[in-house]
Amino acid sequence: MKKPVAHSLVTRSQIGGVPILYSLFLICFVLLCHILFWDFMNSLQLQTRKLLIDQIVIFAIAILIDLTIGDPPEKIEKYYPIVWISRLMYLFDRITRRGRAGREKILGVVYALLTISSFSLPCLMLPCLPELVYIVLGSLIFKMTFTISGLERFGRKAWQADNLESKRALVGKMVSRDVSDLDDEHLNSATIESVAENLTDSVISPFFYFAFFGVFGAMVYRVVNTLDAVVGYKTRRYIHFGLFSAKADDVLNYIPERIAVGLLILASNAKWKDVWKNVNETEGVHLTIVAMCYALKVKLEKIGYYTVGEGFGVASTVHIARAIRIVKRSTITFAFFCIVVIAILY
Repeated sequence: MKKPVAHSLVTRSQIGGVPILYSLFLICFVLLCHILFWDFMNSLQLQTRKLLIDQIVIFAIAILIDLTIGDPPEKIEKYYPIVWISRLMYLFDRITRRGRAGREKILGVVYALLTISSFSLPCLMLPCLPELVYIVLGSLIFKMTFTISGLERFGRKAWQADNLESKRALVGKMVSRDVSDLDDEHLNSATIESVAENLTDSVISPFFYFAFFGVFGAMVYRVVNTLDAVVGYKTRRYIHFGLFSAKADDVLNYIPERIAVGLLILASNAKWKDVWKNVNETEGVHLTIVAMCYALKVKLEKIGYYTVGEGFGVASTVHIARAIRIVKRSTITFAFFCIVVIAILY
């Protein structure tokens, strides 16, 4: 049985036509929101300290925590605050009566905004705390919005799996497709695709919104992205209820995903023209998957949905290792870029 299709799959209409104008509009809009946001914070006298130093310190400490400690173990994961986002949305999902498309769409918006507010608005109060407390809590909360070590750990476990069944069990936790009948080649492909897609969701987007809006911005993105993962599917149950969450995730990821594509190209020997040509010829594939395909010169396939890189060799564990190295190089590059942006903006 096929898994649900996400609302947020890239289509030709999203990347053809006026992508440059749309990108410029979003960039200008983000800059305007950045100015208005921090003016509002200053008007409330919540931001009276050296914002530049605080933001860079929080950014650096959070990355250090991720690289040295990483994510919480699975046994205590249910107590992790980010997990509560999906639990709250699942609760709203259960109490929502189906049958009327309009009502489902409205409730999908209301519940999404309520969840976003519940987890993000408290972050606005962080600057009210003593500076040391603000930095410590800010670092811990920001760390919850991204993971670098988690992507590496997932890829490493996949290529080190002892047998096909254990590999299927591991990969099945990370991807939405049915892995029960996948062979080694397609499990490797699914792993690489997941690592590539999550470069945007798990690293670039949180960094991007932190650079412009601090911990609050990163948390808003994390909540929206989590809601998309919970209800952003074109199934009978979620086609209306999850529409807002899916489209909000599309909008927030639009610029970061294109930044991620550029980073993947810079971190490898891929050629811009090859990537963008195939982006415009391939429907239903995330841009970073296309970029990773050409960065590794490997065929990536989701059976029944898409195939990228027909002329390349099949995916192997060697390609998984290379994908992780490329993602790490991309992350390091973007982290330095974010520090420069923070220094300019603040």
